[in-house]
Amino acid sequence: MVFRVGLPLLVLAVALAWFAVTSYQRAQLAERAVVELKDDVRVLEKAVAAAEQGLRTLAANPSVPRDVAVSAEMTLNDVRRITERKELDT
Repeated sequence: MVFRVGLPLLVLAVALAWFAVTSYQRAQLAERAVVELKDDVRVLEKAVAAAEQGLRTLAANPSVPRDVAVSAEMTLNDVRRITERKELDT
């Protein structure tokens, strides 16, 4: 009788422990992935800021032909729209 009750409880306890361990491991993996993504976002934000500054300098330079300056200004507006997520939300 003890065997009929004890074995299912033992199997249930082992299954519960296995589920808890794997859930914890998945949570750690997800946390590491979030940290890596945050680092990637910081790198991309710096790159966008540098590109935006370069385009702003190019558009403001008087020796640059007007069509190039207009193209740079349009590109700068595109960068602003994307970084403000206006384009990504639509």
